[in-house]
Parts: sequence; structure tokens; C-alpha cells
Amino acid sequence: MTMLRRRIRSVGLVALLGLLGLGLWWAIPTEEQRIRRVLEEARAAVSADGGTGSTTPPDGPGGTLAMLGRVGRLTRCLTRDVEVEVDVFGGLSGHLNGVEEVRAAAAGLVQHLPGLKVRFSEVEIRQIDPPGARATLVATIDTGAREGRAAQEFELRFRKWEGRWYISRVATVRALRSR
Repeated sequence: MTMLRRRIRSVGLVALLGLLGLGLWWAIPTEEQRIRRVLEEARAAVSADGGTGSTTPPDGPGGTLAMLGRVGRLTRCLTRDVEVEVDVFGGLSGHLNGVEEVRAAAAGLVQHLPGLKVRFSEVEIRQIDPPGARATLVATIDTGAREGRAAQEFELRFRKWEGRWYISRVATVRALRSR
């Protein structure tokens, strides 16, 4: 009888350790999951709903504060020396160097396009190694205007610093469609 109890305890201990290992695996995010969180934070920051799902952008003084908060959230996703090269639908193109230029451009963009909504699809993260990673994604951009919807493919580069991933480069790959 004692032999049976020992086996039951052993099996129970192994099962408990297995469940603990599975719980840790599930609770601790992978590098890819951490990068996806940065992408989602950046997406929510540039969208009019701020990631809340609201269909109406805030207006008035609260809207200005909300806009500044969204721009601040975006810049927290970027390296100080971030590079942005875009050639987006409607002839919007440019090259931005540094977080300050991106901050100014983002503030102008969200102010002129208060109904801007961005969705990401086809996100593919690859080449994850300690100093950096690359990702491609399709961003569906809706400006809120009648003919203001387009899909654009982007390539992003990430840099890891002090345990956190930051976007270090954004470049347009190609415009996919405009409606």
C-alpha cells in the first residue's frame, strides 16, 4: 500500500510541476507577443478611437488633450532616432528622422484627420534576435472621408533596449488598394 501511495504522490508531483510549467509558459509573453503589444499600442495611438472601439472622436478641450495623449503614447513606442519613410495613398509621402519630427507630424495628422482609424492585418514578425526584429503588416487606413480608405503594406524594424521593444524604422512597401 505504501508503494502505491508513493507512486500516486510522484505522479501528482509530476502533474503539478507540469501544470506549473504550462502556467508559466502561458503567463510569460514571448518576444513575438511583446512586439505585437508594441504594434497594438502604436495602432491604438494613431486611431481616432484610441483603441477603445468608440466611433466618435472626442472634441473640444478634452479632444485636444486626448490627441496629445495619443501622440505621447505613439512616441513611447519609438526609438529616439526612429526613421519613417512613407509613400502613402493620396500622394502623402515623406521622410522623418527622430522622434520629435514624428511627434510633430503625428500631431498634425490626428488634428487634420480627427476620424482617422487604423487596423492591422497580415502581421508577420520575423528575424527576432536580441538586438532587433523585423515585421511586415498591412495597415488599413480610413480617414473618415468619402474616398479616404486604403490599404498599405509596411515594413517595420524593432530594437530592444532595457528589455522592451521599440519601433526604430517604418517604411512603405507598397500601396495595395484605395477605395
